[in-house]
Amino acid sequence: MHLGICSNTGLVYEGMGAADIPSIPTPSVTQARLIEAEGDWQNLPRGLSADPLRWLFREDSFDPVTRTRRGRLYEPQPGQAQPNQQRVGPHPYEDPMMRQVGAGGRVAKTLFTFTACHPLLNLPSQGQGMTIALGDARAASPWRIIQTEALANGSVMVTLKSLSAFAIIPAVNYAQVAPEHRPAVADAIERVMNSAFREAPTSVVDHCRAALTVLLSRWLVQTRREDEGALALDLGPLAKRMEAHEMFCVANASQIVARLHARGKPNEQQARGLRPPEAGDDEFALESVGLAIRDLGWSI
Repeated sequence: MHLGICSNTGLVYEGMGAADIPSIPTPSVTQARLIEAEGDWQNLPRGLSADPLRWLFREDSFDPVTRTRRGRLYEPQPGQAQPNQQRVGPHPYEDPMMRQVGAGGRVAKTLFTFTACHPLLNLPSQGQGMTIALGDARAASPWRIIQTEALANGSVMVTLKSLSAFAIIPAVNYAQVAPEHRPAVADAIERVMNSAFREAPTSVVDHCRAALTVLLSRWLVQTRREDEGALALDLGPLAKRMEAHEMFCVANASQIVARLHARGKPNEQQARGLRPPEAGDDEFALESVGLAIRDLGWSI
């Protein structure tokens, strides 16, 4: 299956042998990059015109409730200059009266051309469980491939699950935070948001641990009138103090994040035979930060 995007109008064409049939209605198409290492976030596509030799994701459906997208994945057409001349069927959005139709009922167009992304099928588990970035260097979002299928027409269909932290960590109502604590809280939350699903799980856990330490210590000083010595405590002792105030969910979640942080240290792994934080552990840490913000009464 082939897909083409007109370099002049952005209209989309597709077809089995060539991208020569107008796609109606025009689908949502984004550039894509498989994230196999943390550094891949520094090498995202730079836009179709400037950087055409990248994968494309053609969206077929989106479910905002489950935060899943389903669509077809394409790679640049091998051996083709980008863009290149193609003869295609007249597009009703551009030429509804078909005045430009030439010989054989076709019109000449300059297209960026792509074909089904079969390299994904050669990866372990056909890429399932891997992270893919949709968008370009100006703005991109992380998604997890949760299902891969080879369709009868040769297309490669993927189902993606959103990894955006914005759906996990609620916005902070800074009116509820004392003015002297707002800079520390804002900085800690920003670090978590910037690292979420873009850095290694160990790094995300570290940022979440730091954020929980800031949140709990500031809440204890502000709301429970504890002395400012609480601001110097580590997450473990802070979790114990939260238990004393019957904030058991926050306390227990914080203790687990503290243990995950310790697992990121090579000496702990060696001494105790522990595995380092992995994908999924970082999600738990992010969820714990969101739980803390809500339970402390600081969410919007």
